[in-house]
Amino acid sequence: MAEYSFVLLFLVVVLAFSIQTTTGFGSTVISLGLGIYLFPLKELVPVLVMVGILQCLFLVVRGFRQINYRELFGRILLFCGLGLPVGIWFFRRFETEQLKLLLGAFIVVAAAAQLFAMRDKDAELKPLPIWLGWPALVLGGFIHGIFATGGPLVVLYAGRQLTDKSVFRATLSAVWLLLDLVLLVSFIWQDRITGANLKMAGILVPGLLLGILAGELIHHRVNERIFRLAVYIVLLLTGVFILFR
Repeated sequence: MAEYSFVLLFLVVVLAFSIQTTTGFGSTVISLGLGIYLFPLKELVPVLVMVGILQCLFLVVRGFRQINYRELFGRILLFCGLGLPVGIWFFRRFETEQLKLLLGAFIVVAAAAQLFAMRDKDAELKPLPIWLGWPALVLGGFIHGIFATGGPLVVLYAGRQLTDKSVFRATLSAVWLLLDLVLLVSFIWQDRITGANLKMAGILVPGLLLGILAGELIHHRVNERIFRLAVYIVLLLTGVFILFR
């Protein structure tokens, strides 16, 4: 049974990291949404953070010239950083079932709203207003501190600010890399990095490599509109996975 669960998790990781390599987000939320059928949540999160750091490092090195540093440091990390430590504290202190249901519901509603807004292919998505965009980033940092997957909330902001798919992918990869490094330090501090989850992370690295290869092939063959649609469809599906796991 344990071997069967590892095989299924390996396949989930290939799928999830293919999507993140293509779009710039989605690996942890998909891996977590499906992986919690196979392994406990608090065992999975540190493993996915370690594997995710490797992928984000690859994407950042590959696309560092395309990173929008003004958005990265001037807005996204600044506001995500306000919510991240609170989320880390919640991860240590509270049960997460109710928060997961709230997150799943929010993702479904938000993604469905964005897909509805894109029904007119000639319509241009405008940047979110400050009163909506900045709180979304703070909440995204908070959720990332709990689940290592605040992506859906950050994507609601970044998907409208960074309309070029390569800039979007490179900038978000830098966001996840820096946030996950903070999480990794917190896990080491809490003694959550064990020999068992290091071994699990090592087993999943080949799945990460397969996902990167598949995602690179897909990324260069997707046009801008299809890319945006894929982003919000992934959001919708991951929200459903979280709600009905």
